[in-house]
Amino acid sequence: MNDKSTKLLDYVQMLEHDLSVGGFNCLFDLRNRISDGRIQTQRELEGFFLHPMMNRIVRQDGTAIQAVYEAAEQSDISLIARIDNNLLGRNVSAREYDIAKKQGKRLVKLAQVLYPWLNLAILEEITLKNLSPASLATVHAYINYQLSISCDQAVYGYIQSAVCTCVYGSALSISLPRQDAKMLASKWTAEMEKAWLLEKDILAKEHYESKATSPHIA
Repeated sequence: MNDKSTKLLDYVQMLEHDLSVGGFNCLFDLRNRISDGRIQTQRELEGFFLHPMMNRIVRQDGTAIQAVYEAAEQSDISLIARIDNNLLGRNVSAREYDIAKKQGKRLVKLAQVLYPWLNLAILEEITLKNLSPASLATVHAYINYQLSISCDQAVYGYIQSAVCTCVYGSALSISLPRQDAKMLASKWTAEMEKAWLLEKDILAKEHYESKATSPHIA
C-alpha cells in the first residue's frame, strides 16, 4: 500500500479518533461493547468483525468510497455531498450533525496540511457551504482519487486501517497477546478484502445516485 494513500487514515486513527465521523467509528462502538461486557474473548471480538464491522466497513463505507470515485470523475459535488450525508445516517439529531460538521472541517484542514500539493477544492466547498459533514471515508476516497490510486486499493487501505485500529485498540482489554493480535489483524483484513472483491459489483448504490435531496443538504 502506498504510504501517501493512507497517511490521513494513519494519523486520524492514532491521534484523532474523534475525527472518524460517519462510517468509520468502529473503535468507539467496540470499546463500548467491551466496557459493557459484551466482548470479552477473541471469539467474541471476531464476531464483531464478522458483524457489524463487515457491514460497515465493506458494504457501507466501501460502497461509499466507490461511489465517491464515480462522482469525482464527473466533478459532481452535489453527489459527493449526498454520499457523505448518507454515511452519517438520516436519524442523527441536529446537534450530532453540527458536531459532525465541525469535525469534518477539522478533517479537511488536516488533509490540506498532509497533502498540500493536491486539489482539494471540492472538499473545501463541501465544508464551507455546509453541504455535508466530510466523513473520513469521503475524504479518504477523494484524496486517493486525486493521488490516482485505484478504487480497490483505496478500499483496501481503509479496511486495513479500520481492522488494525480495532484489533490493537482492544487487545489489552481482552488480554490478547501481541502476536495473536497481529495474526487476527491479518486474517480479518484478508477476509474483508475478499468480501469486497466478491460483492463490490453487486452492492446496491441506488441510494447514493438518487436525485432526491438529503434533508441535511442546505
